[in-house]
Amino acid sequence: MSLRLRLLLIIGLPFVLLWLAASTWMLIDLRSEFRAALDERLAASAHMVAGLLAQLPPTPVPDMSPVQPMPSIVSLNGVACEVRQLRGNVVARTGNSPERLGMASPGYRTRTIDGERWRSFTLEQNGLRVTTADRVERREQLLYEVVRAASVPVLIAMAGSLLALGLGVRSGLAPLERIRAALAARAPGALQPLPHSRVPFELGPLVTTVNALLARVAGALERERRFTGDAAHELRTPLTAVKTHIQVARLCPDAKGTGEALAQAEAGVNRLQRTIEQLLMLARLDAPFPLDDQDHGRANAIAHSAIAQIAPASQSRIVIEQVGTDGALVMPSSLAVAALRNLLDNALRHSPPGSEVFLRIEKAGGQMSFRVEDCGTGMSDDDIARSVERFWRKGRGHGCGLGLSIVDTIVQRYGGELALANRADGGLSAHLRLPSTAG
Repeated sequence: MSLRLRLLLIIGLPFVLLWLAASTWMLIDLRSEFRAALDERLAASAHMVAGLLAQLPPTPVPDMSPVQPMPSIVSLNGVACEVRQLRGNVVARTGNSPERLGMASPGYRTRTIDGERWRSFTLEQNGLRVTTADRVERREQLLYEVVRAASVPVLIAMAGSLLALGLGVRSGLAPLERIRAALAARAPGALQPLPHSRVPFELGPLVTTVNALLARVAGALERERRFTGDAAHELRTPLTAVKTHIQVARLCPDAKGTGEALAQAEAGVNRLQRTIEQLLMLARLDAPFPLDDQDHGRANAIAHSAIAQIAPASQSRIVIEQVGTDGALVMPSSLAVAALRNLLDNALRHSPPGSEVFLRIEKAGGQMSFRVEDCGTGMSDDDIARSVERFWRKGRGHGCGLGLSIVDTIVQRYGGELALANRADGGLSAHLRLPSTAG
């Protein structure tokens, strides 16, 4: 259902219902007032005839006087009238008066006489019974004509109001239609913000939201372009090195040179494998799909799993310190292991050979804290600020520049926190806090 039709139904339907309810109320009130007015006319006619008869000189009337027309009430505008003595003799009646019209008790009555329904009023005064009456059918016909005359302007006004409502809705939705047309006419790569000119106040938040969305899309595309370029460069470098060392191995005349070239080629393959794994992890984290699973491990198990994924020669350099109770994380264990492994790998890479790396695990509030401390040279404040940028490396580092950016993406997605700070006695401290269960 279109928005225009929905607005017409939401506004027009109650409008029509209110008009119909008001018209019905007016019709009922009009019918009651109309009938009361006609009844008052009958009573007034009866009193008028009785007053005229009272002004006439008394004339003896025989018991069986013949029925004779009564000229003084012939012009009562269709009202039938009959005058009887209280003894029952008819004194006079109008030409349209039926038989037995005056045989009624005083007051208003609705009777059927000779197959026709009559509404009558009877007045007893000065020894006479004066009865005036209207045909009910005539009354209903008059009421129908009045209602028809009153309904035509109401229907015209209702139709005109609905037409004005439709034109108003169309005019009111014109700015929204202009926004739709502007978006539909754009090229696929056009991400410029929509203009705010000629936009009603109510559509201002919509235009602002659309512009913010366009800005986010433009930023995401720019990040994807940079990511693609950096990833291509990072993959091209170890591939070139592997190709070069294999060519050197083919050209070496002795086994020693061939072995060294192949060892360098293997190192390049390992670096390439590591880069691809990090790229796949980052792509998995950037995807808008849920990553939660049922494997929510505990902090100690996650720490030992992360250490197990590090080169065996470096595992002995890691010193674990457990403080307080163990706790379960509310995030996939694989991501927690990947984040902690990247921190440990960075600490080992930037520490002097043979030096120890300390891993301190403790529970603080609703989070598990992993603090990784090394004995390296530390980082400047500018380097710390840029450390989570993708493909950024300190100096001429040997990593692919994705480790800390992956950690930062994980903590942002699951409500954790990553803080880097220089240690007072030298080295760098990486503080990773991840959400934990209450138990």
